[in-house]
Amino acid sequence: MKQHFLFRLRALAALMLCACVFLLPVSAGNAEDPSRFIVDDSMEEQSLAERAIARMTLHEKVCQLFFVQPEQFSRLESVNAYSKKLGEAFQRFPVGGVILFEQHITKKNLASLNAGMRQASLDANGIGVFIGTDEEGGGVSRVAKKLNLAERQPAPWRLGSPEAAYDSGLAIGGYLARYGFNLDFAPVADVRADVPDPEISKRCFDSDPEAVARMTARFAEGLRENGIIPVLKHFPGHGAVSGNTHTGAGVSRRTREEWEQIDFLPFEAGIRAGAGMVMMSHQLTAEVAPEIPASLSPEVTGLLREELGFGGVIITDALRMSAVHGTYTSGEACVLALEAGADMLLLPYNFSNAYEGVMQAMEEGRLTEERITESVLRILILKEKCGLLRP
Repeated sequence: MKQHFLFRLRALAALMLCACVFLLPVSAGNAEDPSRFIVDDSMEEQSLAERAIARMTLHEKVCQLFFVQPEQFSRLESVNAYSKKLGEAFQRFPVGGVILFEQHITKKNLASLNAGMRQASLDANGIGVFIGTDEEGGGVSRVAKKLNLAERQPAPWRLGSPEAAYDSGLAIGGYLARYGFNLDFAPVADVRADVPDPEISKRCFDSDPEAVARMTARFAEGLRENGIIPVLKHFPGHGAVSGNTHTGAGVSRRTREEWEQIDFLPFEAGIRAGAGMVMMSHQLTAEVAPEIPASLSPEVTGLLREELGFGGVIITDALRMSAVHGTYTSGEACVLALEAGADMLLLPYNFSNAYEGVMQAMEEGRLTEERITESVLRILILKEKCGLLRP
């Protein structure tokens, strides 16, 4: 069983990083020795991700699944500057990602806060932390708005062309990198639709799926040129959702065929452009999986892996949103998301309850360490590509 498990891990890493295999050297006097064709496993080149995961404890693996605010794992009342207590928190809970909002952002301390968190995470176990925010342009510009930056970008619907989207992503990526971020929860890859009470409207690039696809790809490329990881959102497409998942239920009546013809196009383009992470929506999909939010649905999440062929990191939308928290405890929501196929768990309402819920599910057999390790390996492979793993 252990050998089979290790084989699966190495196969997954090989597919994403193309690990090399070396043959044993052969002496000239033994040219016909069949042993020259034997592969020496001890000489296989391990990726940094593989080496990191081999030394991780179960606690460290589970912590890597969480993308949270700094207060959630540090027990600090508020954080807007780096401190020794925040650094020590990474020793206790080496979380996979930290998301910052307006209350965390000050011109004086933002760069040092992010630099301190990155160093503290590396010091904890050699694994750098994702540091992200929502920076889409327009009304969702947490950094540029709070710091009153001249580079603040227009709302996506105002851009109008792929090249303008690229310029916007390039500008946003530039100032995010300058302040020490490495991930942006953008671009919005949703296709705007004419539905009652829409949740996503001016946050979308356009109502034409092919135009949205081109702009999504170019915005993502602009971010990546500055070393910022783009996160495509909100799969399977949130543009046709009526209602607000932040405060209650949001429902889409799109069929699977409509998703394939309309909503999947921007996600496919963004994935081809190198986006390493995709966010799942909390919408109720009336025609596909009407009883459970898409982020917790194996059927909907499975489409991202199986139909779009996405091998990167799948992250939930914020699990504290009412569409999820109004029905499920933090622990149960996280377990359901992992069972559905998610890799990272964004902003559970209660981090302690969420962590304990995942650990309890493993004790009960609902989740296995093998399942957790599959997600953690995807996370570490993305971190390795972005220079976040210590050799």
